[in-house]
Order: sequence, then structure tokens, then C-alpha cells
Amino acid sequence: MTSRYVIEEEALLIKFQSGDRRALDKIFRIYHPALLFFANRLLINCDSANSQEVVLDTFFKVFERRESFVSFAGLKAFLYLSTKNACLNVIEKEKVRLKRLNKYTQDFEEFDDENILSRIVQTEVLRELRYAIELLPEQCRNVMQKLMEGKTAKEIAEELDITVSTVNSQKSRAVFLLKKSLSSSGMVFLLYYL
Repeated sequence: MTSRYVIEEEALLIKFQSGDRRALDKIFRIYHPALLFFANRLLINCDSANSQEVVLDTFFKVFERRESFVSFAGLKAFLYLSTKNACLNVIEKEKVRLKRLNKYTQDFEEFDDENILSRIVQTEVLRELRYAIELLPEQCRNVMQKLMEGKTAKEIAEELDITVSTVNSQKSRAVFLLKKSLSSSGMVFLLYYL
């Protein structure tokens, strides 16, 4: 003997499968509070807006798949499983976000004011050096840019199709010209790269 409750669920499922918005509304009113409670329990340390979003997304998914449910019990199971899986995704994303935040915080703590000031000075000196290199004659500039990239004289000679002695003479000429235009810290930085 089938209970009246089961018959009502079956009738509601048939209406829901056909796209009846009132059936969706009824299912929403029946399960929304329970699913919200369930999501809040899984997302303990998260904002309640996350739980609300998870539950609403679950109802959206259930409506999209409405025709695939063969029983009301299957629909109910889908609601809970989808909510659980979505909550686990939120938790995983939160873990990744916290991990990034912790890394950022640790990195930031390593930068005291003196360290930051030192990095600013290095950046400005490097900018000055790159600008001065851009003003060099073409072949000197090409050689110096390759040196700044960390290439050896032999690699530069092969790339530019010139001899190693030409690379060395262009490098010497570039250093001579740069001495005239760079500040003392710019020269120190240049010597670091050479």
C-alpha cells in the first residue's frame, strides 16, 4: 500500500519534470531551509553568503536536470550530494586562498623598510643602466643587451654573426661610453653584469 505522502511526491515530481515553476517553488520551500542548514554546517568558517550561493546553485542544477530524475528520493539525494560537493569545492578554494595569503604575508614580513628601500634603489639604478644602454651606438647596444641577458662573448658572437674579439671591443667601447653617462651606482650595477 502506497502512502499518501509518496503519491504527493510522485505527483510533484511529474509536475517538476515538465518544468512547472510552482512545483519548483514547492520543492524549494520544502528543501531550502534544510539544505541551507546543511551547507552552513559544512562551511563553518565561511561567510553565510557562501552557503546561500551553494544552495541556490544546487537548485539551479536540479532544475536543469529535472527530466533525469526517476524518483523523488533521487531528486532529494541529488540535492544533498550536490550541496555537499559544492561545499567541498568552496572549502578547497578557501584553502588555496589562505595558502596564497599566508605565502604573501610571509614574503611581505621579509621586506622591512631597509630591504624595500634597497630594492627601490636597485630598480632605479637598473632603469638608469638600461636607458643609458639604449643610447649607445647600435652594435655596442646589441652586445650590451646580450651581456645583460647573461650571455657569454662566444654566444653573442654566434648570435650577432661577429667575432669574439669584435664582441670584446664593442663591450670595451660601451663601458667607456657608459662611464661618461652613468652615476657611480649605475657603474657598480654595470660591473655586476659584466
